Amino acid sequence: MSTVALLAALAGAIALEIHLDGAYFFVACDLNRLQAHGVGRSSYLYSSDGVRLASLGTPVVHAAVPLGRIDPKLQKATIAIEDRRFYHEGGTDWIAVLRAAVADVTSANLAQGGSTLTQQLVRNLYLGRERTVERKLREGCFADQLARRWSKNRVLDSYLNTVFYGQQAYGVQAAAETYFSKSARSLTLPQAALIAGLPQAPTLYDPLRDPEAALERRQEVLKAMLANGDIDNAAYRDAVNAPLGLKPSPIGRQQPESLFVNYVYEQLVGRYGAATVRQGGLAVHTTLDWRRQQEAERAIRSTLNRPHDPASALVAVDPANGAVRAMASVVPGKPSYQFNLAVQGRRQAGSSFKLFVLTNAILRGIDPYRTTYLSAPFRGPPSNPYLVQTDTRTYTGRTRIDAATAQSDNTVFVRLTLDLGAASVAKTAHLMGVQSPLRPVDTLGLGVNPVSPLEMASAYATVAARGVYHTPYAISSVSFADGHTDRDWVPRGARHVIPAAVADEVTRVLGEVIAHGTGTAADLGRPAAGKTGTTSAFADAWFDGYTPGLAAVVWVGHPSARVQMTQVHGIQVFGGTFPAQIWRKFMIAASRHQPAVRFLQDVTTIHWRRWCGRFQYARNYTNARPTDRCSGTSAHTTTEQTTTRATTTTTTQLTTTTPPTTTARTTTSPPRQTTTATTTEPPTTMTTTTTTTTTPTTTAGG
Repeated sequence: MSTVALLAALAGAIALEIHLDGAYFFVACDLNRLQAHGVGRSSYLYSSDGVRLASLGTPVVHAAVPLGRIDPKLQKATIAIEDRRFYHEGGTDWIAVLRAAVADVTSANLAQGGSTLTQQLVRNLYLGRERTVERKLREGCFADQLARRWSKNRVLDSYLNTVFYGQQAYGVQAAAETYFSKSARSLTLPQAALIAGLPQAPTLYDPLRDPEAALERRQEVLKAMLANGDIDNAAYRDAVNAPLGLKPSPIGRQQPESLFVNYVYEQLVGRYGAATVRQGGLAVHTTLDWRRQQEAERAIRSTLNRPHDPASALVAVDPANGAVRAMASVVPGKPSYQFNLAVQGRRQAGSSFKLFVLTNAILRGIDPYRTTYLSAPFRGPPSNPYLVQTDTRTYTGRTRIDAATAQSDNTVFVRLTLDLGAASVAKTAHLMGVQSPLRPVDTLGLGVNPVSPLEMASAYATVAARGVYHTPYAISSVSFADGHTDRDWVPRGARHVIPAAVADEVTRVLGEVIAHGTGTAADLGRPAAGKTGTTSAFADAWFDGYTPGLAAVVWVGHPSARVQMTQVHGIQVFGGTFPAQIWRKFMIAASRHQPAVRFLQDVTTIHWRRWCGRFQYARNYTNARPTDRCSGTSAHTTTEQTTTRATTTTTTQLTTTTPPTTTARTTTSPPRQTTTATTTEPPTTMTTTTTTTTTPTTTAGG
């Protein structure tokens, strides 16, 4: 009996403590001693050369909006997706906590959710984003105290006015203005659902960055509202099928470098949490080179200088370490445009994607100076009878791969891609720096998959670094108000993804593009390599290139839709026109006062192989077969050639007063120079285009 009585007394004492102090009576927390975070001191961004280039002291934040002036649809959407038991729980939803605990154990992760709106409010107002058991317990303790003192409406009001919605927007009023240029009291159901879905992952679901992800998240919110009984089936169907209807507001445009600032801001929030960043007092040291950033914007604005010109984005990356040195995004006639085209924009890359086909071929031991492919129209399989042609409808028959690269001949590269295998080419692209998913279709090598300028700059920097991939980064260190500095921003573990000799061979071939191919407008008068790219209907144009010390990518196009660029300053826009011109202006300015340096070259011998491609000389997909010279072997069989060549050129510096000759600039290995003599120089404006009968995503060439 004494044991039972003791247990009963203990249970009674615990019940009394829970009644008096809440379920977290065993945790030391005092809500009275905490001060809510406001928009605190300014934080400052510094360039790599010490210039204070921007401040983070003015995020898009508004005075609190009373709950009665916040659209009820947004209130219901927030509760449905974030905390459907909001009106039936205390500060902690123990059912959700237990469910999250099971997920934590099974996934070996900590804090897999289970947070109520009250807990999230506590986190936003008082706590940072530290992920420890102790912090989670304190969060629950504070949430219980807050729930006992505040009404549900006050909690919801405070949450909606303080939560982070991305794009430096705090609170629903700022979010409504940022994404829809309207008040939070007059949102449509689709708009309310989109905004309500953002707090969980503002960067991931940012509609300005990734409309598809935003649509998927909006649908999740609408499903939650339907399950909660907030909307009926008819309203659900109408809202699911509604377009995003974005109308970005210029209110966030505080400074010329705001697009880069937003890019850095999102990374800071992702690492430290919105509360810490909003509190301010940070000194953020970035990798941006102030002079080069100004030169990038100047190169774009001086080239596309008319109000109705297409937009342009430029990204420059240091091949030695992956540091982002310039990031410019300009939309003529729209100085307040907030979409960061350099990072967020993903468009088809056209023939600039041939880099990965060429690299994959050389990795296989295919000699681009001796291996020929058929330049002629090519039709796909009966199940997908696309037709690949050149824009000029002229063809050169059996053509060496190096010449086809300089001419940007899609008909050669679609055959080569089919022989190499699209999946293999996609793997090479991912190794070299492309992060976007790639569909391994026949026309992969023609740039049909959308990618960002930053990804392409990173990939071309990998070649400039002679096969070493460095993760691109924009922040080098962050100093806090208390004096400590976080230097763990520089990515570790650079990867040697392709052999140096292969990268050198790719550089040699891409040098011909600038010397006498589609990219002559990018000629710097010093060693450089690059590739043009133009998509079908002239909707996107690229120039991607590099010198030994800097890789840069330029994209030109209309940001909101695929608009034909057939009459810009009276000409059709190819990669070899405005993109190449912008790239040249920027690179000349960026390398000013620096000596011209030739590309380093490996002394390793590449063992070239005799290549027997099934599609090498095929007129169409159905008649592809092994070639006569490879009779008796199966498709893709290779036999090693008896002759091999090694590149032995060493590093030299060229004077800036006397630029190197064309030969020195484009052919750094004498054995290679002799093999290019028979090539007929294509016209500098030559480009190839792909037309299609059933595959609308097939793109053009140079």
